[in-house]
Amino acid sequence: MSRGPVLFDLEAEATPRPSVSDAPPVPDVGMVAPQGQAMQIAARLAARKPSKLVRLFWWLLSTLIGALVSIAAWNFVMGLMASYPILGMAMTVLIGAVLLVLALLCLRELAAFSRLARLDGLHHDVGQALSQDDLKAARSVTDRLVALYKGREDTRWGRDRLAELRGDQMDAQALLG
Repeated sequence: MSRGPVLFDLEAEATPRPSVSDAPPVPDVGMVAPQGQAMQIAARLAARKPSKLVRLFWWLLSTLIGALVSIAAWNFVMGLMASYPILGMAMTVLIGAVLLVLALLCLRELAAFSRLARLDGLHHDVGQALSQDDLKAARSVTDRLVALYKGREDTRWGRDRLAELRGDQMDAQALLG
């Protein structure tokens, strides 16, 4: 039961088709733009302090996991020391090296937090100097900013330009803006 080819005659249309440009515009249905309510709720939830019960749970869980990992590492190294003393000593040195590197990483992160606190203090002082239009405070802030970046060679041109034009500024907005 096969059929032969089918012929579609496209030129024989009696009525012209409507043009797309003649179509009416799509009406707005009064859709309200999103207000970011989900993000506001998420930010509020993330910003609030967890309850004492939740903090106690996480403290106990981290203490338990830390104790289990420490005991497992201790038993592993002691078993190696008993079976293969040289391999046990090598593992002891390796674990000590890992702990030393971990301590150095912690110190590096603490130094980064210290730098961030310093930058936050500068940002706060800039805001204070601008809001009070205090030229003396603005000069103090720029001095601290120059001292912060004095060791970086890539900021030399900006520091030199600031030193050159600093005396010409008559208000805090011009100096800090």
